[in-house]
Amino acid sequence: MRRIPRETWVLVADGASARLFRNLGGENGAVKLHQEEALALDPAEGVMPSVLPADVPAREIDEASFARQLAHRLNQDALEGRYAHLVLAADPQTLGQIRPHLHEGARSRLLAELPKNYTNAPREQIERALAPEF
Repeated sequence: MRRIPRETWVLVADGASARLFRNLGGENGAVKLHQEEALALDPAEGVMPSVLPADVPAREIDEASFARQLAHRLNQDALEGRYAHLVLAADPQTLGQIRPHLHEGARSRLLAELPKNYTNAPREQIERALAPEF
């Protein structure tokens, strides 16, 4: 893992919830996360396709909608200059659902992706996963 600069946003997500952290660590590569926000699925905010196959479970639809909500949030915040660097940590399915919805402004800030679910992990475990290897 490469060094995570100070003030980098770290989004830790799964299909139904997410935590947004900011790295307060020093420039020496130390990672010290501060949770800024907890996000949860809001079905009212979902953007669903007009035609869905009848055999798609509701849970999968909700998870895909949440991934689009997260990507929209990251895109908007990138356009408003709220972050310079971004790390995404999510289970592989959620990561794969977020990725195609990120605009170039958000993608250009993306430093790393961790295809693992850390949503219920303690902050210290996430920090260890992001720490640079020496």
